[in-house]
Amino acid sequence: MNVYNFYDFYQNRINKKLLDMFNNLPFQNSILLKSMKYGTLIGGKRLRACLVYIVGEMFKVNIITLDAISISIELIHAYSLIHDDLPCIDNDSFRRGNVSCHIKYGESFSILAGDALQSLAFNILSTYIMPGVSDRKRIKIISELSHSIGISGMCIGQTLDLQKDIKKLNVSELEKINLYKTAFLIRSSVRLSYLSSNFFSKRILSLLDRFSICIGLAFQIQDDIFDFQKDINKIKNNQNIYNTYPNLIGIKTSQKKIKILYQEALSILKIFKKKSFIVDKLELLTNFIIQRSK
Repeated sequence: MNVYNFYDFYQNRINKKLLDMFNNLPFQNSILLKSMKYGTLIGGKRLRACLVYIVGEMFKVNIITLDAISISIELIHAYSLIHDDLPCIDNDSFRRGNVSCHIKYGESFSILAGDALQSLAFNILSTYIMPGVSDRKRIKIISELSHSIGISGMCIGQTLDLQKDIKKLNVSELEKINLYKTAFLIRSSVRLSYLSSNFFSKRILSLLDRFSICIGLAFQIQDDIFDFQKDINKIKNNQNIYNTYPNLIGIKTSQKKIKILYQEALSILKIFKKKSFIVDKLELLTNFIIQRSK
């Protein structure tokens, strides 16, 4: 089996679902909807959506249910990137190979686009048809996602990230930032699929959490390495970029840490395999995430 066979399938599926969803919204000619579409549809690897589909398949969740979850996760991710790029936060002019949303549409509309994408994600989770998902499960799903992106998740991670300019961090402090800012949304992608299934075990959920955190942290360290290699001079002169894994512990040690996280993720998948769950796609996707070139 080749990772691109199913990755391309899921990527094409979520892109089509996102486009169809946007095309059915009101105010099609408004700058708000245009900026929402731009921030979501232009580029994007859809790794989180792919995780939703693969984990859902592993636990026998209806693909229509997984569509709703994948759309919501991608909308939350898009909102976070639009807001991250704003001049008042990370001040990035480019995203996914294109100019950032605020460069194309202005700061005001980008802020509104992010706000609208976040609310739309929860509207979808609360109203879309999700076969096999009871109202009680739906509430758990909504609760999980809202928890992972707010004061206990992504937003506090972004806050800590903004504050890291004040002092040089240690590795433990940097890992805490990446845990909240990056890994928790990846964990939610996995959790939401599991919570929509007919399985429930605290032991399985705990294993899925460990797996998600491993690939989430490895994903962020890999991104830090890409940024480090892209522009050494910019990193040396920018205190905000100074607090990254390659700068704190070096590229070789960062790569070793990725390997450790990768091996732990695979060891967890072996446990699932022993429990007769089919994890072939998840193994391939894990390898793809860790070994990606960007």
